[in-house]
Amino acid sequence: MLYLASQFVWFLLAAFGLGFAMGWISHDGGKARFWSGAWSVLAALWIAGAAVTWLQLLNGMPATWVETALLFTAAYWVGCVCAGLVRKPAAAQPGIAPAAVPQPAVAAAATSTAPVATVPAELPPVENEAELPGQRPAGLVAARDDTPDDLKLIKGIGRQNEGRLHGLGIWHFEQVAGWTAANVEWVGGYLAFPGRIEREDWVGQARLLAVGTETEFAKRAKAGEVESSLDDGTAGQGNVTEIVEDKSPKS
Repeated sequence: MLYLASQFVWFLLAAFGLGFAMGWISHDGGKARFWSGAWSVLAALWIAGAAVTWLQLLNGMPATWVETALLFTAAYWVGCVCAGLVRKPAAAQPGIAPAAVPQPAVAAAATSTAPVATVPAELPPVENEAELPGQRPAGLVAARDDTPDDLKLIKGIGRQNEGRLHGLGIWHFEQVAGWTAANVEWVGGYLAFPGRIEREDWVGQARLLAVGTETEFAKRAKAGEVESSLDDGTAGQGNVTEIVEDKSPKS
């Protein structure tokens, strides 16, 4: 295999460059992820191919083709990983030195939210609330200063999900940034997509947005390039009004 690597060094560099480019383009500014279900399948095939050639179960030209494919796949994956490592700090701190990101403020945003153990009595309960796993996050009856944050700047939150979060009293980035694992589990069950909040890293995105750092997705959403983010938030406020009216005493 080393002989093949020396013969195809320029092609391997091209595969590495392609992987680096694809990793750079596909990174959305959130937490870098170097593994996925598709990569697991590919890794299993790679190991199987390596075992076949190592044990000499395949010889001649077919073995050469398999070894060449293994080399190019490995070079491409390494390129993707390198792009994620480079892109992660660049996306989190666009155009500024690393020291400029106010990390203490991020921690403050995560800890300044209301305790998650108790939901304010003024907020209406949701259907089957007690049956959902985890812990419902504390919410606010209304946005502070009647000025909610645009939760649609978080990748994964569209108009409908923003409205449902408003119904829970979630109006601000710092509230999402302060969610615990139990809160994430509960909200995921409430929105009927368990695991998605973790995969899309809502909490990590919210921590950046809470201190004024824009992610790549937030920039595209503000520019009107994300169709699901094109509204002024009134859909969410209407959702809250409807919930309160349904739960109010009848005269």
